[in-house]
Amino acid sequence: ALANPLTAHYGITHGLAVGLMLPHVVRFNSPVVGSLYGKLAEDVALCAAGDPSAGDYLAARVTSLVEASGSPTCLATCGVDRALLPQLAVEAAKQWTGTFNPRSVDEASLLELYEAAFDSP
Repeated sequence: ALANPLTAHYGITHGLAVGLMLPHVVRFNSPVVGSLYGKLAEDVALCAAGDPSAGDYLAARVTSLVEASGSPTCLATCGVDRALLPQLAVEAAKQWTGTFNPRSVDEASLLELYEAAFDSP
């Protein structure tokens, strides 16, 4: 849901937009699917399955992979205008793909995700 408005407004390739937003989405979803993240983090030797920080470890790993690929890790480096983040959130909230997210999303939560991705990976 978050990637499509970035592609539409800024021409950011869909896969790059997904990679850029994914660490933030992982952190956002962690309270709901933390046990699944724990198993995944254990499988890739980041931490024990029961570690409450598993989502953070996974998000950091995704960021490192995006960085290693030479892809952007924040919206600011992609030329995204901070003033348009609320409009992007409105558009993202209308995407049917958001209905598959394990944690419910709305305009406010999507805006928080865009804001989190603006300056930092």
